[in-house]
Amino acid sequence: MFTANMAREWVKESSKKIEGNKDELTNLDQALGDGDHGLNMTRGLKAAVEQLDEDTDEPGQVLKGVGTSLLSKVGGASGPLYGTFFIKAGNHLEGSKVEFSELASGLRIGVDGMKKRGKTERDEKTMIDLLEPVIEVMEDRGNDLTPDHLMDRAKKSLDMVMEYGAKKGRAAYYKEKSKGKQDAGAQSSYYIIEALAEVIKKEG
Repeated sequence: MFTANMAREWVKESSKKIEGNKDELTNLDQALGDGDHGLNMTRGLKAAVEQLDEDTDEPGQVLKGVGTSLLSKVGGASGPLYGTFFIKAGNHLEGSKVEFSELASGLRIGVDGMKKRGKTERDEKTMIDLLEPVIEVMEDRGNDLTPDHLMDRAKKSLDMVMEYGAKKGRAAYYKEKSKGKQDAGAQSSYYIIEALAEVIKKEG
């Protein structure tokens, strides 16, 4: 079961990981983007933690609040994309106890919202290339999901992103030269999935 407390812990752990790797994310973004991804994501997730709904027992409500914080606090393309992800997912989750299969459905709706908002598909060297394969594993495993399932797919997907040529955003200017370099959004998504895996392991 995925609870409101797990949702809150997910956000807190994500914030810690992003802040702890802020310089790495900044360096990755300087190579292919604006160079502000680390700072923006750190600021946005800190705000999300500060504004967490500590009273609700519904994980969907927690995630919607997180999305709203990210929309208002994260600059660049990442704020609207991550904000959409959490809001759309949160809107789908109902009640105080959510099965992992239902969480997978919610995150699927969230990533579909990201794709629509960013006009992005798979294999374009973005955060979608990290998140969508992980969600596919969640859908396949359903309520038998384990942290290892999440991390195995996340690691493989992160490696694959390195080999893609960028087709979206400022990174698209580099085209073939972007191959062999990591996308900052995919890397931050990896840390967010890693945080989810740790929370599931801790609570399980």
